[in-house]
Amino acid sequence: MKVAVPALAIIAAMGLLSGWLIWSPITDASNLAKTALVLFFVPAFVEEFIFRGLLLSWLAQFWSRWAAWISTLLFVAWHPFQALTFGPPWADIFLNPSFIFATLILGIILSHIRIKSQSLWPCIILHWTAVVIWKSLLGGPFY
Repeated sequence: MKVAVPALAIIAAMGLLSGWLIWSPITDASNLAKTALVLFFVPAFVEEFIFRGLLLSWLAQFWSRWAAWISTLLFVAWHPFQALTFGPPWADIFLNPSFIFATLILGIILSHIRIKSQSLWPCIILHWTAVVIWKSLLGGPFY
């Protein structure tokens, strides 16, 4: 987890400088609690289960050297794919080159943590924390 804090700081700086992150804390605590619960399952648990759980583990059987990179690149590609197909309210952000690069950094860090810890839980918690901070403090759009 030593790498997580500097990586999140770099991501925050990139987002603030490029404009997809803005200081905008929400004030409705009850809405935040419900949202945090939903965000634990989607995206944190589901994406980590797929990309760092199933995919990384499966790929490591064939290409141990490349498994983390392939699963990370698929994780990165998933975000613009969502924007172009499902069109969530934050679709424009998911297509922002700075956001895509931030997703790459996060994916690399999460893959590293998964490999080092041999557990999905630190990845799920870090992913969830990053999304909750984005949505609650840094202007991330809600549903």
